[in-house]
Amino acid sequence: MILASSFDLSDPTMWENRGLFYGDGIFETMRTIQGMIPLWDWHYRRLHNSLLWLKIKPPAAKLLKDTICSQLPGDKSLVIRLTLFRAQQNRGYQPLTDRCHWLVTASEFKSQEQPQILAVADSRLSPQPLLNNHKHLNRLPQVLLSEQLNQMSKVDDLLVLDTQQRVIETSRQNLLLLKDNQLITPALHDCGVNGVAINWLRHHFPVKTCSVSLHDLQTSEAVMTCNAVHGFRYVKCISDLGGFSISQPICDKITGMWRAQFLQSAS
Repeated sequence: MILASSFDLSDPTMWENRGLFYGDGIFETMRTIQGMIPLWDWHYRRLHNSLLWLKIKPPAAKLLKDTICSQLPGDKSLVIRLTLFRAQQNRGYQPLTDRCHWLVTASEFKSQEQPQILAVADSRLSPQPLLNNHKHLNRLPQVLLSEQLNQMSKVDDLLVLDTQQRVIETSRQNLLLLKDNQLITPALHDCGVNGVAINWLRHHFPVKTCSVSLHDLQTSEAVMTCNAVHGFRYVKCISDLGGFSISQPICDKITGMWRAQFLQSAS
């Protein structure tokens, strides 16, 4: 479902754009509740930085937020995707403008809180120093990685390593480890996405960022995944690596604080 856009949706020429043709843009996936976007500031900070990296002028934060929220239903939670791309229709790779177009689409939010089962992806993420940390529109590596899930009916997500066998993230979430009473998230070595949920967590708790190996995972007290839509969820087990605790005081506190921010927004 399309909620809003910066361009005339009835004009078929507007679909000849650089976002579709070249992936020249970025996107944010956000959870809404009762017509509000509780994590808006975190999302906007990331999209602003990523657009500047692409040399695209970011839209004004307040106007963009007000326009989106005016289209949100007040009686339900949604998952919305804000896609932003360069407003240029000339053929060729060369960017000739810094103007921005954007589009907002929506789908139903379905809560997912059960502990997850992961497996290690067969493929590896290659170094992409020009793209690292940004949630850009070129997601083919994640598409190809995720195809493995089609043969694994009891697996919820895939643990993704880089070509140096370092743990990076899952196919669609960041990772959080509890090891020796320390919260740890894997360093993103020239690949991976700088997640909103992890950045939110850093604002509330000390989180160490470092290289993580499969052995580090195996010897952790608890492992969690996180993203901006479903928050922080325990990992029950990782195939061939063993199981983990699904109740730790600090992890339970994190999930409680995460839920509370959405409840407060709805009150």
